[in-house]
Parts: sequence; C-alpha cells; structure tokens
Amino acid sequence: MKMMKITTEGSGATTGGSSATIAIPNDSSGETATKVLITVEGATYVLPGPTGATATTSSIIVSHDAPLALDVMGLTHIAHLQLTAAQRITVTPIE
Repeated sequence: MKMMKITTEGSGATTGGSSATIAIPNDSSGETATKVLITVEGATYVLPGPTGATATTSSIIVSHDAPLALDVMGLTHIAHLQLTAAQRITVTPIE
C-alpha cells in the first residue's frame, strides 16, 4: 500500500436511500483538495462531480475493507448513496 500524507480532517455524512453530496474538503493550504481518500463503515455507492452530482446503483462501490483514493481536481462534491443500509462516509484530503 502506498503511503499517503493526511494533514487535515475530512468531512463526513450518513448515506441514505436517496443520493446526497458532501463538499470536497479543503487541504492544508485552504484550497479545495485535489486528491481525497473515501472511507465507509460498510458499502456505499459514490460518484465525484460538480454541485448536484447524483450517485446511482451504477456508481463506484466503496467498501469498508477497500478505501478509495481519487484524483478529484476540478470537482467540488462527492455524491453518495447507501448500498443496503445507512452507512457513515468520510472524505479526507490527501496531500
């Protein structure tokens, strides 16, 4: 596993039966992060995008045992949707 530098706290939410979004948090420079680590308690559909992005059952599945590191340069939000039940999702900037 590649080492990641994490210097600021992320943003979190609880997934639901309808798609919702989390704003991509700022990195340590105060700018919107260009790389993030997405972690969840169980399994969740996610989709990076602009404001208004919508996660569907065709979106990326993230599970508790396989966090997802993404390059989100130019994007502002992470849409999320529960897979089978409500889950906690956290989006953390990577430096």
